[in-house]
Amino acid sequence: EKDTDEVIQAPKTTDGQIFEDEILSSDEIIPIDGYNFVEADKDKLTITTGENVINLYYSKKTDLSYTVRYLEVGTEKVLHAEKTVENQTFKDVVTEEAVDINGYNLQSENPQTLRIGTGTNVITFYYTKKNDLGYVVNYLEKDTNKVLHEAKTVGNKQFEDVITSAEEVIEINGYNYDSVDKATLTIGTGDNFINIYYTK
Repeated sequence: EKDTDEVIQAPKTTDGQIFEDEILSSDEIIPIDGYNFVEADKDKLTITTGENVINLYYSKKTDLSYTVRYLEVGTEKVLHAEKTVENQTFKDVVTEEAVDINGYNLQSENPQTLRIGTGTNVITFYYTKKNDLGYVVNYLEKDTNKVLHEAKTVGNKQFEDVITSAEEVIEINGYNYDSVDKATLTIGTGDNFINIYYTK
């Protein structure tokens, strides 16, 4: 490797050479994974009876990239736009931290590190839906919003569960069921309410 002199490929030895033969350095260049050829220490080598060495210098590739993905456990559903980071150097170690995703809990180790290779470099963070959410059902008089019955609170619901409002209707003495403020409620991370309206 140029500048460090680290050996990045086993040396090649060629026997049976004739005194004063000329070896072109350009004929000895080979591809090395993760590296670009830079230069040779000489254009050609003339064979002598002493040491006959050509040093070929390479530098690490700097045009590599890595991608960070954010997926739901089990479904591989994409929960957040993936991030691709360009201009990475071969063998560099990168660190990424997960992002917060509304309605989901992180299941992966955080942060994660990755050593840049020449193939596909991917860091994946996995998430599961929150399952500690809930909703409240209010029983109100239509037009006045007078509370007719104690509100019902339901817990242990999962993010994006769908609740059918009609299934929450109860009998209230002296009143007839009239309507609901929404046909269905999709559980979110904020306040989840269903208002059921009655008339005398």
